[in-house]
Amino acid sequence: MRSRRALTLIAAALLVLLIAASARAETPEEQLAAASALFDAKKYAEAAQRLDQFLAANPKHPKAGAAALVLGHCYSGLKQYAKAVPTYEKAVATKDPAVVPVAQLGLGEAAIRTEQWDRAAAALDAAVQTPLKAEQGSLAWYWLGQARFQQGKFPAAEEAYLRVTRDYPSADIVDDAYFGAGLAALRQEKTEVARRWLLTVVYRFPQSPDRPQALLLVAQMDLDAKKYREARSQYEAVLQDPAAKAAGAELLTAAENGLVSALLGLEDYPAASTRLEAILNRLPPADPQRFRVQLSLGNCQYHEKQYEPALAAYLEAAKSTEGAVAGEGHYWAANAYLALKRPADAALQFGRVFQRFPKHELAARAQLKQGDALLAAKQVDAAATAYRTVVEKYPQAPEAGEAKKALGELVNAVTDPAQLLATLKNAAPAERAAGMLRVARLYLDGKKYPETITTLTGLQKENPPAAVAAEGQYLLGLAYDAQAKKQPAAAAYADAVKRAPSAAWSADAQTRLAWLYVDLKQAPNAEKAANAALALKPEADTERQARLALVQASLDQEKWDAALESCRLLLAGNPPQETVASVLFTQAWVTEKRGKADEALPLWERLAKEFPKSDYASDALLHLGDAQFKAEKWEDARARYAELLASYPASTQAPDARFKLGSALYRLEKYTEAAAEWDRLSADKKAGDYVPEGLYWAGVALDKAGKKPEAIDRLTRLVTGYPKSARVPNAKIRLAALKAVAG
Repeated sequence: MRSRRALTLIAAALLVLLIAASARAETPEEQLAAASALFDAKKYAEAAQRLDQFLAANPKHPKAGAAALVLGHCYSGLKQYAKAVPTYEKAVATKDPAVVPVAQLGLGEAAIRTEQWDRAAAALDAAVQTPLKAEQGSLAWYWLGQARFQQGKFPAAEEAYLRVTRDYPSADIVDDAYFGAGLAALRQEKTEVARRWLLTVVYRFPQSPDRPQALLLVAQMDLDAKKYREARSQYEAVLQDPAAKAAGAELLTAAENGLVSALLGLEDYPAASTRLEAILNRLPPADPQRFRVQLSLGNCQYHEKQYEPALAAYLEAAKSTEGAVAGEGHYWAANAYLALKRPADAALQFGRVFQRFPKHELAARAQLKQGDALLAAKQVDAAATAYRTVVEKYPQAPEAGEAKKALGELVNAVTDPAQLLATLKNAAPAERAAGMLRVARLYLDGKKYPETITTLTGLQKENPPAAVAAEGQYLLGLAYDAQAKKQPAAAAYADAVKRAPSAAWSADAQTRLAWLYVDLKQAPNAEKAANAALALKPEADTERQARLALVQASLDQEKWDAALESCRLLLAGNPPQETVASVLFTQAWVTEKRGKADEALPLWERLAKEFPKSDYASDALLHLGDAQFKAEKWEDARARYAELLASYPASTQAPDARFKLGSALYRLEKYTEAAAEWDRLSADKKAGDYVPEGLYWAGVALDKAGKKPEAIDRLTRLVTGYPKSARVPNAKIRLAALKAVAG
C-alpha cells in the first residue's frame, strides 16, 4: 500500500498557533515568531533548534503545546520520526484543545513510520473521535487500519479501512483502503469477503498501483481452493497487465510461479514446461531459484514420459543447496533412471537421498527403492544392505515393514564380514572357501584393503577350488592396486589370469595388468596383456581401456604403425569425447614423429576446433602455428600463436608461443609489436630459458624499430643479468655498435 501525504494537511493549522509576536526582542514570543518564520520557509532544522530551546526554557508557557506540535512537525519534515513521536506526545499531554487533535494525527503518522503500532493505534483512535476535515479523517482512518493490521487485530483493521470507503468515497486513498480491507479479511480467512474487496480494486480502480497485487491475491485464493482454471485466468491477467511491470519483479515472479502451479494442477504439462523453460532462460546462472524450477520442469517432462530431459532437469535440481529440493531431485532422477531401464544408476540416486539428507521426508522411501533397484541390477548383496538400512534407521516408518519382507526373500543376503567369518569356521571346506571370497569382496567394497589381503592370504591356505583360488588372486590384485602397490598387484593379476584365462573377470584383470606394466616400464608385457584382454572381447569400457594401454605400449616401443592402428580402432568404437581428444593428439604426434607433418595438420586442426577445452588444444595451436611459420605464412602463424595465448595463458606452451609470436611479428616487420611480446616473455618468471632469449630479441627488434636507447637497455640487461647465455657474445657486439652510434 502506498504512503500518502500527511504533513501538508496539518501544516496550515500550525502556523496560526505560534504567530503572536511581541515588539520586544529575546522574549519567548519573539522566539516563537522566529521559529514560525523558519517553519514557514521549510527550514525545519533551524526551526526545530529554536523550538527545542524555547520548550527547554519555557515548559509551562501557554503556547508550549503549540510549540511541541510544531517541533514534532519539524522532525516529521526532516523524516526524524523517532524524535517526532515523543514530541507529539508532549503536545498531546498539554491537553490544549487547539493542539491535541492535530498532534494526535502527527503522532499517529510518526508512530506508523517507526513501526510503533500500539502508539499509532492509540493516537489515531483518539484522533478519529474528534471533528476532522475530510482529508484528515480519511488519512486518520487509513492509518488506523494500518496500525491495527500490524497489531494483528484484523477485524478492527478491516473496519477502519472500510470507514474510509464509506465515509470518504472521494478520497484519493479509497483504492488503498479497499486493498487493506481485502488483506485484513484474508487474514481472517474470510475469503469471499476478501475477494469482494480485492476485486473492487481490480475493477473500480484500473489505474491503482495496488491492482496487480490485488489480482495476484485473488489468483492465489483460487489456487489454494484448487480452482485451477480460474487461477490460471487470473495469473495470466496479472502477467498481461502493464502495471504489473511497474509493481516490480517480485510480483511478476510470484504470478509466473502461481501460473505454473495452476497449469500443473490442470495437468497441462506442455504449457507448464514452456513457462518453466522461459523462467530458466531469465534466471541468472547463480540464482538458487533455478533448482526449484528445474525440479518442476522435470516433473512436467516425467509426466509427459520425456524421461531423458526429465532426468537432466532432476540432476540439476539435485545440485541445490536446499535439502528439500536436492533430495527430491535425487529421488526423481532415480525414478527417471528406472523408467529408462537403468536400475544401477537409479540405485545410486536413491542412495544419495539417504546419504545427503537422512531426515528428508523421502529418505526412507528412497532407501527402500534403492534396494529394489539394486536387486533389479542383480546386486543382491548391496540390495540386502539397503533394505537392512531401512529397518535399522527408520524402524517406525511404513517402509520398514516392506524392507523386512524383502530381506526375508533374499536367500543369499550378505551380512557383516566379521559375522560371516565367524560363521564360516564351522562350514564345509568348499562353502568356507566361497564364503571367504565373499568376505574379501565385502572388505574390498568397503576399501578395507589390509583386511582384504589378510582374508585372501588365508583363503589360499585353505586349498580352495581352482576357480575360487583364481578369483582370489584377482581380488588380491585389486587390493594391492588400490594401494598403488604396483609390483605385488601385477604379480597377483598375472597369477589370476594364468589360473583362469577365460573367467568373467579375466579381461578386466588383463587390462589392469597392461596398465601396470606400462607404469613399470615393461612395454612388451603391457602389449601382451592388452592383446590378451582384447581377445576376450570385453565390454566397451574395458575394451577401450585395453586399447588405450596398447597404444601407450606401442608408443613406448616406437611401434608407430601399431599405435596408429589402435587409435583407429579406438575411434571406430565411438568413445567418450575426452578419449577422442587423447587419440587425436596421439595420431597427430605420431604422424609428425614419422616425418609426415602435412598429414598431421588436419588432426591438429580438428583437435583445436572440436576440443577447445581439452588438455591438448594448446598443443594443437602451437603445432599449427609452427606449420604456418615454417611455410613462411607469418600472418597465419601470428594468429595461431595469439589465439593460444588468449585462450590458454597459463599453459606450459605459453612461453614458447609468445616467443614465436614475437618471431612472426618480426618477420612481418612489426618490430615494435615483436619487441613488446619479447618484453612480456622476459618479464615472465616462469619462462625459464626464454627470458634471456626475450631480452636479446627485444633488443634486436627495438634496434630495427629505430629505438636505440631501448635496444641498449634490453641488451645491457641480458649481458649483466644472464652472463652465461649463448646470446651474450652477439649481444655485446650489438651493444658496442649501438653505443658507438649513440656517441
